Amino acid sequence: MDVLPLPAGERPLGGRSDPDFAFASRGRVLKAYGVDERLDVALDDRSFADGRWEEALDRAFRRRKAQGVENPILVGAVPFDGRQHARLFIPEHCDYEDAGRMAADPDPVALNAIEETVGRNAFEAAVAQAIDLFRDTALKKVVLSRPLDVEAREAFAPGRLLRALLRQNPGAHVFAAPVAYGQTLVGASPELLIRKTGRTVVSNPLAGSAPRSPSAEVERQRTAALLASTKDRTEHRYVVDAVRAALAGHCIPLSVPDAPSVIRTPTMLHLSTELTGELVDPAVSSLRLAHALHPTPAICGTPTGLARDAIDRLEGYARNWYGGMVGWMDSRGNGEWALSIRCGLVQGRHLRLYAGAGVVADSDPAAEWEETAAKLTTMLNLFGVASTRPSNTDLPVELAS
Repeated sequence: MDVLPLPAGERPLGGRSDPDFAFASRGRVLKAYGVDERLDVALDDRSFADGRWEEALDRAFRRRKAQGVENPILVGAVPFDGRQHARLFIPEHCDYEDAGRMAADPDPVALNAIEETVGRNAFEAAVAQAIDLFRDTALKKVVLSRPLDVEAREAFAPGRLLRALLRQNPGAHVFAAPVAYGQTLVGASPELLIRKTGRTVVSNPLAGSAPRSPSAEVERQRTAALLASTKDRTEHRYVVDAVRAALAGHCIPLSVPDAPSVIRTPTMLHLSTELTGELVDPAVSSLRLAHALHPTPAICGTPTGLARDAIDRLEGYARNWYGGMVGWMDSRGNGEWALSIRCGLVQGRHLRLYAGAGVVADSDPAAEWEETAAKLTTMLNLFGVASTRPSNTDLPVELAS
């Protein structure tokens, strides 16, 4: 990732102690230790409109510089609902590590239970209700998600999950971010919301998905079908159009490919479009740009207000950190923020996983359930468990990839 050199005054910490925050991108892991100052705030429109949030951040950066740090950074997580407080802080120390050296094989984990918090019937009924809304309202797309609860015999170690995710998902934005006392958000997101390096910005929205196959021929067929799918192309276009509209006022020029390509994660195929632009005002920060984009139709829907209302009515649980964003920003506004998807919330022996699917008028409820099951595989691969495996009394067992 295009990170700046280690800021003056920061020193790598020795040993194998786990960082308090970690974010991997393009072969390197940013590791942050300790908390110099917290800046937890609701990053809604009001926070940016009156300038007070950015002024507070600038003061915090200046205090850190006065301590001898040339270019301090801010790290953390932002929830799906911008009205809820983000979990952001300036670390005491930071360093970078090669992702390959930090990666490790999963440790065997004894699981007690895997529970569907929202069952298949309830999820498919919600998708059917969303399809009805497309006929009766101006809603065009809504992303509906569901959680899956995993319980282990002993407490999960977020650092171990992080290292295993790095091994299994070498091209992803792998992260571990503290979000509350005793709670850590861990994941391997394939989706870059925004990256800012100087005047250059990049956003890589994904929408439209299909599961990978071990058969090269089947994978070729699925890739061709995904590129030809009216349903998936429509879902993808909504996202690209929204990102284009949000960045157009900031970037001249803004380059948008005419058609999507397909990217591959270890578990999924995704329609992908990478937008690149040059900022008119280089002082605009990556976090301000991320706020302008969030939530995109890739994680919420369109129009945004109607999609949020539908999510509140139909999902049946609180997303909190799922569907938000995780990342970092330095004192010059450079930074990188990824959507918090393919993730789970760790608290002691409990791990809540999440997966969502974009619903449009042509959606099939059963197919959307299967899509969420395929996406859950990214995290369930840590334990060698199929996403379709029901809760049963045979657990606990020793499970590993």
